[in-house]
Amino acid sequence: MSKEGGDVRRWVLLGTDYVYPRTTNRILSAFLFAEGVSPDDIMTIYTPFGYSDWRGIVERIKAFGSAGKKTAVISTINGDANTYFYRELVAQNVDASAIPVMAFSVGERELLNADIFPVGHLAAWNYFQSVNSTENEAFVKMWADFTEQRDKTTNDPMEATFIGFRMWAQAVAQAGTTDVDAVRQAMYGQRIKAPSGFEVVMNTNHHLSKPAMIGRINSTGTFDVIWRSINPIRADAWSRYLPESAKRTADWTFPWVCGGCIEPTFKDW
Repeated sequence: MSKEGGDVRRWVLLGTDYVYPRTTNRILSAFLFAEGVSPDDIMTIYTPFGYSDWRGIVERIKAFGSAGKKTAVISTINGDANTYFYRELVAQNVDASAIPVMAFSVGERELLNADIFPVGHLAAWNYFQSVNSTENEAFVKMWADFTEQRDKTTNDPMEATFIGFRMWAQAVAQAGTTDVDAVRQAMYGQRIKAPSGFEVVMNTNHHLSKPAMIGRINSTGTFDVIWRSINPIRADAWSRYLPESAKRTADWTFPWVCGGCIEPTFKDW
């Protein structure tokens, strides 16, 4: 495995059974294959929404990780199933130093009401509440004031919504109208100094350039940021690791080019 994967040689791709985890895991599998990981060293598991009986699955993960190769889990579990999953990790003593879990869908609010915190396990986002920036201080205060100090917890989806609305407002002001096509044309190039502390920009593919961050869960149920990109990263609309995706283009400068104007169907993913 490349330096990004460290010494990890086996991977568990664990997700809720719907389009986002399945699409993500197709891309991840293709990436791992390209990095020389054997199909025998990748285990993919899907569970229903709200899944609560994790004992057997965690036992499978531990067995998969006992073959003498460093193993990690990439989790696209969504919703309250995460609470049950993390409880079972703690119950079965799955230490983050032995089998780390990297979550793509767990943030501060998912951990808000947890009674047990999976200390040391990881999450990847573009923002964490613990980010130290003037913009984030103002953002957290704004939310706390809005809730009359009853709730001071922010997370990545909240920051993304804040950015999106502010950018839309800027685009409306620039276009001088709320007409959809005019606002769409005005969207690309919009910039905002985000709560993450970075200036984020809307690109011509209608995806943002944003920082990437990795947070480690601590004993208070929040995240310590242990790594962040130096600069914002330009997001791709399509993945180069999937053949049918790699040939597509997204460009919303006029005349618009939208993935070859071929809309993917569920079966494509």
